[in-house]
Amino acid sequence: MGRPPRQLPTPSQSSATLPAAEDTLEAVTHIMAPMIRLLLSCGVDYVRFTAVLKQTFIEQAQSELNEAHCKDTDSALSLLSGVHRKDVRYWRENGMGDRIARKVSLSSQVFSHWIQNPLYRDRFKNPKSLLRIGDEVSFETLVRQITQDVHPYTVLSELVRLGLVTIKKKQGQDWVIPSPRGFIPPAGSVELMELFSGNLGDHVSAAVSNIKGHEPRLEQSVFVSGLTPESVAKLAQLSQKLWSQMRSEIIRESSLLYEQERNDPRALHRIRFGSYFWDALLPESPSFQEDKVPDSNSSP
Repeated sequence: MGRPPRQLPTPSQSSATLPAAEDTLEAVTHIMAPMIRLLLSCGVDYVRFTAVLKQTFIEQAQSELNEAHCKDTDSALSLLSGVHRKDVRYWRENGMGDRIARKVSLSSQVFSHWIQNPLYRDRFKNPKSLLRIGDEVSFETLVRQITQDVHPYTVLSELVRLGLVTIKKKQGQDWVIPSPRGFIPPAGSVELMELFSGNLGDHVSAAVSNIKGHEPRLEQSVFVSGLTPESVAKLAQLSQKLWSQMRSEIIRESSLLYEQERNDPRALHRIRFGSYFWDALLPESPSFQEDKVPDSNSSP
């Protein structure tokens, strides 16, 4: 008897018409431009980046096959990703299939708990100043709720280094004062790269989910052109004000829900709600043209 015929894969449940490959490539190339500038600024060249991309292509091909309920054989992964079978085999044999999940830094965890826990917030729902040491509500108890392995003084030193808190002495006691800007780590810090990766990763995931015809996700923006620098400054200030209001409301509601569901075995989901503001010169503006570096092959 011969082998039974292989079961053919079932079509995707999504009825959405996906964009053409060339259109997708053009859009992704546009998105990648600022990313590549960051890579080059940090000393990551094309060769090093493509070496990492090879693994990423295999991993995402595996996710696509799993989503379609297809076997993720070396041949299937190679065909879908375009990566040679020997590289797929090397990836699988060397235990590279599951990337090590980078833990969120302890400073991020502490500041996040400071924002979310009602005990550590003031009446305006902002993180309040805390006694450095104390058995009740203090910076020491805040850190102890997150970890027992790292001393609160070590965490405090790191937050001071990052400019996220300051120390002020009142009536002979040390008080820890949170930055009024919230958790905005300094340029170039590991903490800022964590935010960069998490924020952009989830933003793009929401957009890709919509393009692929999955359940619609919130992913919208307002675009305005033809503004003066003064108008841009006013809108930037308004955007910051609106974000502060939305942020406070989301934190308040999510904190209540977290307390209600902390023992619910179904509480396995996470969310990210964000905002951004960006302004730039229009391509046709004189200043934009002046900023361009002349082509060395062009005539004077």
